[in-house]
Parts: sequence; C-alpha cells; structure tokens
Amino acid sequence: MNSNLTRDSMNRVQQKFVEDTKSLRKLLEATEKTVIVEVAEADLRSLKASGYALCFAKKIGDFDYNVIWKSIHKFLSKNKFTWQPIYKLFGTNEFRDQVKVEASTNVVKIGLGEITILDGTGILSNPVTGGGIDSLNVDNEYGEIHFAVSQTSINESGEEESAPIFVSKQSSMIGTATFKPVEKVQIWFQANAETSTMFSELRSNPMEVDLTDRNEVKIRYEDGKWSVV
Repeated sequence: MNSNLTRDSMNRVQQKFVEDTKSLRKLLEATEKTVIVEVAEADLRSLKASGYALCFAKKIGDFDYNVIWKSIHKFLSKNKFTWQPIYKLFGTNEFRDQVKVEASTNVVKIGLGEITILDGTGILSNPVTGGGIDSLNVDNEYGEIHFAVSQTSINESGEEESAPIFVSKQSSMIGTATFKPVEKVQIWFQANAETSTMFSELRSNPMEVDLTDRNEVKIRYEDGKWSVV
C-alpha cells in the first residue's frame, strides 16, 4: 500500500513538472521577440567582400548600447534573430573598449522583479523576489565592481544561448543597483566584430528597432540604408 502511494505521489510530481515545463515554454514563446533582417543582393555581395558581420545590441534602461550581443558572420539575404526574457547577472572587474566581457564572479540566473546579493566575499546569492518588478536588482555589499547582464537568444541552429548584453561603464559601489531590460535592439554591420565585445563609441549607420508593443518586426538593408518592411 505504501509503495503504491509512493509511486502515485511520484507520478503526480512528474506530471506536474511536465505541465509546469510546458506552461513555462508557452509563456516564453508568447514573449519571444524576433527581428527579421533582409539584405539586398548587391549589398550582400559588398558586405561579404569587405568582411562585415551582422551585429545586434540590446538596450538596458537609459544606458547606451555597449556590448555586441550577437555577431553573425554567415548572414544571408534573409536572417532571423529571436530572443527570450531569460537573464543572468554577474560581476566583472572592468569595462574596456574592444575587449570581450569576462565574468569575475559567479553567474546567477535572475528574473524580473528579483534581487541577488553580492556579499563581502564577492559571491552572488540565489535571487529572491525583491526590488523593481520590471528590473534585475542586485544589493552590492562587496564594493567597487562592474555589473553585467546576459540574455538568452536563439542561434542559427535553433539552440538557446546566453551572451552578455550590457556591462556598466561606471563601477557600482556599495548599495542597490537596478537594471531594466528594454525591448529595443540596435542593428548594424561591422568588420572584425565578435560576440560579447564591449564598445564605447556609437556604431556606424545603425538601425534601432523597438519591439515593446510587438513581438516581430521585419527590416531591410538596401543601397546602404535601413528601412522597416
């Protein structure tokens, strides 16, 4: 009898886990954002000949774009870039132009409306509910450090991957720091561009797309100019 009850309990737990996983997936799909980038044939040939990559950066609050979130070297006439509201937070020792982001602390998965503590030893705690409900929050007990945020996107193979979207240029001191993801992306072409590279200067000929109130947008690059399709 006890054995049967145990099996029944385990089956219910497994069933609930499957249902919760499906519900989470549906929620993520409902909030996925997609940009479709079309490139005219003549421009495609010219960009490829010059060694350019198709680059994306993501907005955080009122801060400037400052990290290449995704650099696609094998872009084609039609390119699809999709992301999900799944975030990670970590600390890094520096912000340096043209250098790839490297985590100096442990990395924690964090959701909107959650807060993590960077303790005096430099370790981030498991996030709990707290702070701004539309932000990623961190209570800094450690001292001078740069905080960074990563977000999940879907790569060319259809797989999820997380990469940095932002690093605070100014180091954070003791106290609470808040980072609000904004559904805006900047898109441009750049030579010698690599994913996760920090930058300080404005990009050349960028296109900013706002997906705050929509889940998909299509843009086109032709004759060196961007337009919304």
